[in-house]
Formats: sequence, C-alpha cells, structure tokens
Amino acid sequence: MWHDNRQDKQWPGPRGWKNKNQGGWGKSSKKWDNSEYLSELKFEDVPRPKKPRKYTVSIAVPASILEETCLKDELRTYVVGQIARAAVIYSIDEIVVYDDMCSQKRGTTNAAHVTPKSAGDFLEMMRTLLEYQECPQYLRKHLFQYNAYLRSVGVLNALNSPHHLRFNQWCEYREGIVMEGGGKNLSYVDVGLGVDVSVDHKLKPGLRVTLKMPPETKEMKKPYGVVVSPDEPREKAGYYWGYTVRVAHSLSEVVTGCRFPGGYDLLIGTSDKGENIKQTDLPEYSHAMIVFGGVDGLEVALEADEKLEATEPLQMFDIYANTCPLQQSRTIRTEEAIVITLAVIQDKLVHSGTK
Repeated sequence: MWHDNRQDKQWPGPRGWKNKNQGGWGKSSKKWDNSEYLSELKFEDVPRPKKPRKYTVSIAVPASILEETCLKDELRTYVVGQIARAAVIYSIDEIVVYDDMCSQKRGTTNAAHVTPKSAGDFLEMMRTLLEYQECPQYLRKHLFQYNAYLRSVGVLNALNSPHHLRFNQWCEYREGIVMEGGGKNLSYVDVGLGVDVSVDHKLKPGLRVTLKMPPETKEMKKPYGVVVSPDEPREKAGYYWGYTVRVAHSLSEVVTGCRFPGGYDLLIGTSDKGENIKQTDLPEYSHAMIVFGGVDGLEVALEADEKLEATEPLQMFDIYANTCPLQQSRTIRTEEAIVITLAVIQDKLVHSGTK
C-alpha cells in the first residue's frame, strides 16, 4: 500500500494536516451510509487529460512580500489567494515559501490568539493560506481549525482545481479523509460523495489520502477504493492534482530541501536584471524550480544567506531571466511577476519537460 507522507506532518494548529485530536470546524466522525444515494445520482464525468505528465514545476515565493507590500490582513490574504490561483492555472506542483531575509530569530506563537503582524510570522501565514486554498472544500472543516491566519478567507477566490470535485462530478481519483470506525483491516474515507468509501487497510483517522475508485463504484451501495500516491493522478492519468507547500528558512533551503529524488535539475531565477526569457531555450528537465524575489530582488536574498557560496545570481541559477523586458512601471509586484512569468514560460516548460 502507498504510504502517504502527509500523515507524517506534525505541525501544530493551522500549519498542516490535522488528526482527529486536533479539532477543527467539523468532526471526523461521519458514519457509514448504506443508502442507494450513489446509484440514484447522475454523475458528470470529468474529462480525462490526453496524456500523463512525469515532470514537475515548482515556484519559490518570499514571505516578506506580505510584510512589505501589504498593510492589512485582508490584503495579505487576497495576495496569497492570487498566488494560489496562478499556481493552479499554470499547473504548478509545489510552492516553496521562503524567508529571503533569513530572519530566524522569531519565536513560536499561538496563531489562534495573535495577528501575523504582532507575531511577525508571515511564513506561517502564507503557508497556512496556501494549504487552505489547495484543500478541497469538503475537507477543510476536518483539516483546519479557525485561527488568526484564516480570518479573512472570505476574500479568497475559488481555485476550481481538477481535484476540487463537486459531489456530482465523477473522476477515478478523489481526495478524502479517513473517518472514525472501520474494522481491523478496513477504513472508511469521506471523499465528498455523500457516502463514505471503504478501503481494505486500517488507516489513522484524520489522515488525508488520495483514492482511486473503479467505474463501477458509481453504482454501488457500498463503494470501495484504493489508496494511491498523490502523484499518481498526474503521473499515470495526466490530471493536475494541486500543489504541495513547503517552508524554507533561506534561499539555499529552497534548493536543498527538495522532495524530489535527485533534486531540481533546472533552476530559474527571475529579475529585471536577467536575460530576456524569450531569447532563452530551456534544457530538458524532470524537476524545475522558478525562484521569485521580494521587493529588493533575489540579489538581497542571495546576500542574506550565509550558507551560499555564490555571490552572484548567475552562479546559483541555470537561467537568470527577465520575463517582462518591456515593463513601463518602475516596479512589478511579486504576485504580478508570478503570473507574468508563468504565462510567458509555460510553453517552454511543457516543451522541455521529461516526456
């Protein structure tokens, strides 16, 4: 059976997936339903992509933008929401939130009682909001408890990602949460269908999992599924299946903390001091990382990181690119740069990604 490493996250409060003992806006105690609900429901089939995708694309975003360019929590929340939207629109598989100032002197705080401004913890705010946005709506009540970081989520626009399925949409894959109950070798999973799906393994209640269900499940009174890797929908069927979120406390950790085997084999830095991306060809890659700078650019992040031997961006990145060479505004905000860059570079990424 696939081991979903999301159960290994031990972040307290709002910082990650939660187990049944952490509380939330809802409870993970939904009982098994033997009704004929599924057989009576008319499903809308989700179109299957033309081919699977092996390569991945990641972006790194500095959390300092929430402190330096946003004055209120509502605006900070909206900006993070726009970053999440851009990530989904352009099929980004991983978002790394990093501290471009390497300021690790901040103490731990309880997010339920403080604001990000008083805690100074914009890394956690950005991570929490990105994870909240990525999570399918029907799972949020189980996985997130209310806290200061989520006070303004009403301003967020829906992602409408392929894995954010409505109850009447059919896809062979679905995200779910393991419910209470079951047997020695049996667990029930809520996948947003109104009826729990059984799996033939005993799993920890409160664990988020990815299920694959056979077509006949649509007609079953007691549907069943198989737990698979969260990467399988992309690698075997070609579905875009959301992004993961990782925190890095420096620019160097963006690279060294890579979760993919072999690390990133294509590093792209973005700056108005870089080369015109339209005149640059990308080499073939398996895992690409695109790094964005804060208000003062990547040069400042490079200088602040004492672990880096590189003194110039060109020494660290395979490509140092200017994705908007004709800009007329004196500055481009980071959230704007993300949209511009991904729009300009998408075709190149698709063409050069490992087939």
